Amino acid sequence: MALNSFTMVETGGIFIVLPLVVMLLSLLPVCILFVRKVAINTLLNVLSVLCLSVFLHYLSFYFIQPRNVALQTGFALAAFTLSFYLFRLMMRSSAAKDIMNMLLVSFLSVVITIYALKGIPAYTSTLTIVQAALLTVLALAVLFQLISDRQIALVDEPAFWIAGGLLSYYGMVLFMEAIAGNRSTGSQQVQLEKDLIITVADILRMVFFIVAACMASRNNGRPNHIEEPPPPPPPTRRPIKIKY
Repeated sequence: MALNSFTMVETGGIFIVLPLVVMLLSLLPVCILFVRKVAINTLLNVLSVLCLSVFLHYLSFYFIQPRNVALQTGFALAAFTLSFYLFRLMMRSSAAKDIMNMLLVSFLSVVITIYALKGIPAYTSTLTIVQAALLTVLALAVLFQLISDRQIALVDEPAFWIAGGLLSYYGMVLFMEAIAGNRSTGSQQVQLEKDLIITVADILRMVFFIVAACMASRNNGRPNHIEEPPPPPPPTRRPIKIKY
């Protein structure tokens, strides 16, 4: 199906504005954590790296090297690895973390082997579906784990918002890849509409990450424990008088 001139101009304008919105939003979690001087842990460090990776992805793919397949594939694989590691950090079971380590190493080895033997464009749609499916399942598992823990308030937990953002994004990627099919067989309009919807889902993911950074900074200002009165001084012993 050919696109008319009005649709091309309108879509082109949207594809300039929406990546800029994603780029701006991706920097906000990093700025919030830095400006508010949040006590950084491993989870927030990986979140910051993921946000910076998203910023560089949109900057290079839409403005520096438009529609470069190698950049798209490389940044997508980096985002998958960072997101997978975020879910590993959220898992409480040591056995689950060990299984995730082996799964990540095995999956990356297979993907790199495929790219080396078949080329980067090989099995792009299939690998995207597999990555999105894995992260969607992990997001549901982490959210179920958080909901089962009644000792925490979900709204105040940064992990809840991070998992929710990743679920909303990769769930939409999985859905769109499943219905749109392979990029080589879909029409240009279908592919543009799919990319548009995924970009909007990425905006929603960044909004969730911003809320997670705000929750982290909010929890950072709270005392981690109740202040207790200082212990009483040790009792002093009366001097012993020696009689001669």
